[in-house]
Amino acid sequence: MRKQRRLWIVGLLALAPPALADNQNISITQHAVNLNSGVHSNDTSQETMPFTGAAIVPDANWTRLIFSEYNLGAKSYVILRSMGDMDEQRLDSRALAAWSNKSAMFNGDGVIIELHVAPGERGIFVNVGRATGASWQPIDLPSPHSQCGANDDRVPNTDNRVGRLFVGGCTAYRVAYGSRGGTTEEETMLTAGHCTDFDPDDCGASLPNGVVDLSGVVEFNVPPSTAAGVPVLAPANDQYPIITAGIRFNFDGACQGLGKDYSIFGVGRNANTDLLPFQAYGFPFRLTRESPAANATIRITGFGRDFNDLVRDEVCQTHTGPYIGEFAGNVAGDLSHEYQVDTEGANSGSPIIWTAQNLVIGIHTNAGCDNPLTADGNSGTSFEHTPLETDLRAYVQSAARFVDAGHPLRVAEEGTVYRPNSTVSLGVTGISSGGILSIVTGGYNTAADRALVAGTGNKAMTMVAPCGSVTIGAP
Repeated sequence: MRKQRRLWIVGLLALAPPALADNQNISITQHAVNLNSGVHSNDTSQETMPFTGAAIVPDANWTRLIFSEYNLGAKSYVILRSMGDMDEQRLDSRALAAWSNKSAMFNGDGVIIELHVAPGERGIFVNVGRATGASWQPIDLPSPHSQCGANDDRVPNTDNRVGRLFVGGCTAYRVAYGSRGGTTEEETMLTAGHCTDFDPDDCGASLPNGVVDLSGVVEFNVPPSTAAGVPVLAPANDQYPIITAGIRFNFDGACQGLGKDYSIFGVGRNANTDLLPFQAYGFPFRLTRESPAANATIRITGFGRDFNDLVRDEVCQTHTGPYIGEFAGNVAGDLSHEYQVDTEGANSGSPIIWTAQNLVIGIHTNAGCDNPLTADGNSGTSFEHTPLETDLRAYVQSAARFVDAGHPLRVAEEGTVYRPNSTVSLGVTGISSGGILSIVTGGYNTAADRALVAGTGNKAMTMVAPCGSVTIGAP
């Protein structure tokens, strides 16, 4: 077992050993707005727009509205428009509920709101009680942080399996195995635990309090930052609300050892497109608990800081490098992967990608590369950490079973997240009565699958296809 080194958490907070100091470059404030549309009815045959208003948060780089009360009926809606770049979001009653009565995050210090009343609807209104204002506070950190060599060799990337947490200063990624309770109204994502519980996360008496701090949205297609390094929000079409109900995570503090820092959460549908991320951007990541051989190529993709090119600061970048190995932590069962791949702060939560298999083996959490480069590397929680696998299963349902004909590694077919069954029939055989069968997109047409469709076997279960269409027994 490798001797434990002092490592720096890379993510929301500062990269300063041995304790974490505040590196939250975003100052967040709540402002009373009390913007009321008044109550309106429409007895005509044409849609009306009886109210327009604006909420302004002085000096904010980004603004988000919080609705206190509303009645949008069945077909009425609001249009929100950024005063910074005129980006728009459309919210009806269904979308507002899915977004927890909050808007998207908008660039600029203000948002215009229009109320549109559908024909025949009465008593329609919206009240905006508060607005969240966020402003950028540049913080210079010593360099290098977690680059594995003399240069930062990351390059821009457009992999929309990976998203930016905003607000939060971390990375998250989409996974294919299922969603909370088997619902089709959210998509599951992974990130680091310290990106979920980040107050104050130091090495002294004030350890993490176990309260979920994660909030806001996950963004994809993130544009370049400004010349001064101020992040620019993705369009509302590429923002998805973070769902914290049912979230499962663990973080015991920056000095509590490696190999147990993780978080599992969901995102809801985009309000403008009514799509989940997999419907907008394609297939997410597959997972494995297997480990590559030493020197296999590992890729880390995420939204880390960039101190050399500010327009790339907290914009998606990627780098590859050699795998070192998997190591035990200072507590039995804590397992971490180590690799020499360039990262920076805010890369926390990035996927650890085994490139030869196009599989993710864990969650990037910690810096550790020395500069000049020695034998050390950056690291992250391994999927062999048993509590993480247990929580992944429980997030769907403890009795869930997983089927994926396209998984490239067939070490065993246990029906688990990392070792799924290859056929639906095997999944049905192994599932408990009343359980959830989570089936990855594809065609399942073995003789046993066809027999299943023909009616052999009788067991109560719920079948879900969390990331695309599934065809069973088709010729």
